[in-house]
Amino acid sequence: MISKIRPTKKLYLFVGILFTLLISLYFYFDKPKEIIAPPQPNHYIGCNQLINATAPIEPAEIIKDVNTIQLVHARKNGLKKPFKTNAEFDSTYKKMVDNYELVEVKDSRLYHLKTLKHSHPYLIPEAVSMIDEIAVRFQDKLKKEKLGNYCFFLTSILRTEESQEKLSKHNGNASDTTAHFFATTVDISYKHFLNLDNDSIVPKWEIIQELTKTLLEMRKECKLLAVRERKQSCFHITVVCCKPKK
Repeated sequence: MISKIRPTKKLYLFVGILFTLLISLYFYFDKPKEIIAPPQPNHYIGCNQLINATAPIEPAEIIKDVNTIQLVHARKNGLKKPFKTNAEFDSTYKKMVDNYELVEVKDSRLYHLKTLKHSHPYLIPEAVSMIDEIAVRFQDKLKKEKLGNYCFFLTSILRTEESQEKLSKHNGNASDTTAHFFATTVDISYKHFLNLDNDSIVPKWEIIQELTKTLLEMRKECKLLAVRERKQSCFHITVVCCKPKK
């Protein structure tokens, strides 16, 4: 007579552990993959601001768009709510970059950043596209006039309410509310330019004229709003966006 072999407690324990492990592996490898959202549409590239801008704008042959006018477009196209503090910005901006709401602005052969004491190097994608276009057109004009290889400096970008308050204590030209709050606006210096051939920083009248011509050209096309800030030796520039395509 053949005796039956009964499983021991150790065998039950081993089978239980093995089963648990197999279930865990199944759910680990079979879990839904994270879906990465594609970049949001860019409402600057390939659009006609003359007829399709999100806010009222008319072509102009001068650079004299005051803060109140730039604020209309900044509020319409930029961040829905300004950052109150630098700490709030620090805790939020990475997620906004991941969602393509903000883009980091970095040094390149097209432009360089001056030391940003009161702002952060982030803008909405459309504003970055605007700066790139300014820079490319500017470079083309320099090449045409055989003036050498230069790029301009960005001196102020995205500001928080905290940084604006600190800035106003040192700069009487700084208002309580600025288009810089909305990541749509940048200051481009006309005081100095970077010579890309010998890495020197120089003032040059002829270069200023070509930068001014570039901004005037794009202002006529309603691609941007700009004003010359003489105390700060910069152009204060806000992007103009188009309405989303239906």
